[in-house]
Amino acid sequence: MDSNVLAGAQLALPVQLPDHARFDNFVIGAGNLGERQSQLIAHLERLSQENVQSTLQYTAIFGERGRGKTHLLCALCERCAERGRTSIYLPLRDFVGTSAIDILQGLEHYDLIALDDVDSVSLDPKWAEALFALFNRVQDRRSGFLVLSAQGTAASLPMAFEDLRSRLQWATPFRLGAPTDSDKVKILRQHAQVRGLELSEGVAEFMVQRMPRDLHELMNALDRLDSASIEKQRRLTLPFVKEILAL
Repeated sequence: MDSNVLAGAQLALPVQLPDHARFDNFVIGAGNLGERQSQLIAHLERLSQENVQSTLQYTAIFGERGRGKTHLLCALCERCAERGRTSIYLPLRDFVGTSAIDILQGLEHYDLIALDDVDSVSLDPKWAEALFALFNRVQDRRSGFLVLSAQGTAASLPMAFEDLRSRLQWATPFRLGAPTDSDKVKILRQHAQVRGLELSEGVAEFMVQRMPRDLHELMNALDRLDSASIEKQRRLTLPFVKEILAL
């Protein structure tokens, strides 16, 4: 999404949703992992609809770095916008050190609130109390939905305010599993295609095998290749990728 306007509601914060984050291009994987992650996407699709049950008012997505939490939260906000519902996405890691009360005040008026990286602020007493208060305001309104992400579960997260942990445990929990190397190849190629780049399966496999397996590192590498490809007017051949990434 190119602007700060989500479903008709203007954000007071400089947060933009990535254009590539959609449910249909999230690589869910195979086997039991794919089944669980398909269930999560179906759950999020329900939240983007107006007639969803109030028992689903809170959702928590857990998983280590690089599992796709941010992608899914942004995709959810995008789907809400398509359906004419107000939503807001906040990457809390970007607001560490700012006033929690100012950031979270009034969010309960959105149809959907997506809070990314709750664990980045959960040890800050002011943030923990402000998040607790937001849960209560959402609960009091009995409308709207709060979806959050964190690396650890509600039971394991470090917490400055234990009452916040009890609120997090209200949420329907989902855990994202680690993508396989094959999944990472698919993810790289999809993100390259969104950028208008042609990344062959062989070159993507080479990147996955030779670079850190963390998806954030792989996406950063793709950003570098994108810039270099534009600057040098080169295709993403294996020699070019080796040269730019020093592999």
